[in-house]
Amino acid sequence: MTKKYQNRQRAYSKIVGLFLLLTVVAIFVIMHFALAKVTIKIYSQVEQKDYSGLIELLPENSLDFNDGNIFGRLMNKELELTASVSSEETAIQSDKAGGYVTIINNYSKNQALVATTRLLTPDNKLYRLQDKVNVPAGGQVEVWAEADQSGEEFAIEQTSMIIPGLWAGLQDKIYATTEGMKLTSLPIYQVTAETLKTAQVELDKQAIAQGLAAINELLPKNLQIDQSRIYLERQTIESSQIGETSTKTTLTQKIKVYGLVFDQETLLTISHDKFTKESPTGEKIFEFLDDTFNYQIIEIYPDRQQAVIEVNISTNTSSDQHMIDLDKDQLVGQTEEGINNYLSQFKIDKAEIDFFPFWVNKVPKFKDHIIIE
Repeated sequence: MTKKYQNRQRAYSKIVGLFLLLTVVAIFVIMHFALAKVTIKIYSQVEQKDYSGLIELLPENSLDFNDGNIFGRLMNKELELTASVSSEETAIQSDKAGGYVTIINNYSKNQALVATTRLLTPDNKLYRLQDKVNVPAGGQVEVWAEADQSGEEFAIEQTSMIIPGLWAGLQDKIYATTEGMKLTSLPIYQVTAETLKTAQVELDKQAIAQGLAAINELLPKNLQIDQSRIYLERQTIESSQIGETSTKTTLTQKIKVYGLVFDQETLLTISHDKFTKESPTGEKIFEFLDDTFNYQIIEIYPDRQQAVIEVNISTNTSSDQHMIDLDKDQLVGQTEEGINNYLSQFKIDKAEIDFFPFWVNKVPKFKDHIIIE
């Protein structure tokens, strides 16, 4: 009896196991047909296109937030700075050669020299100082000199000169050198719009460097900013005037340096969403070229702790104005290679093929499971 019972139990177990196996196979088959699908994304007339737009930065406690804005905060540092740059040099043609000379005093006492003091080259060409100078003991000064007579022969290269008016015993201790003499008059230095612009650029560099350092000192390392997050407000205190004769152009300003603190990755994500939604009808962005992403601060509103940021990015965009009429019957049962072979007869720039679930590698038989975008 026991043996007969055991045999019967084994038979039942085999039957149950077979039914379970068949059930699993049936479920798998049903799932396969129910879930299997292929998505074919077609891109035609692909071109690179630049997108630009504005995103508003709002304070972290703002109630007006929406998907197109970014949370952040404004920090600031007040500075008073001065920049001084060389003014524009103008030299006119002259019939007398001239140039700067350096008077060197290797004697133990100061040496005063009047205007028109003579300078003599080794080949006996005579030049005269155009200004009085006082050369300190052990020091040197630079002064303009001109040839005593007209003529191209007085245009010379680098040389040294003695001062014949000094006592002969001093002439090897107090003397002049020049880098050369040319047929030009004493240069005139004048403040211009360009030299003022150069001074402003120099002032901005100082302000950005100092302001950035001061703001980052107050921030944890993961929130520290770079100069792309800086915005400057300037107030001029003192400035050289255009047309003024001066060797230096000087500008002094009070500058308020604002730093915007926000998450750059969030700004990039918001930009993606914004441009995807705003892309013109008939165009489709299928790739953002994130390495081209850049932004700049257009305006700030310190009293409201708000700012406007201009974002720019390049994309690969396709036109879907001429959708291709694909025959799904030709696609049924095809692998990815077969699909690409079929699509090669059409003018398609790019196609993306995605099978689902992961085990599917052929186009399903049900046409409504073939999705063409």
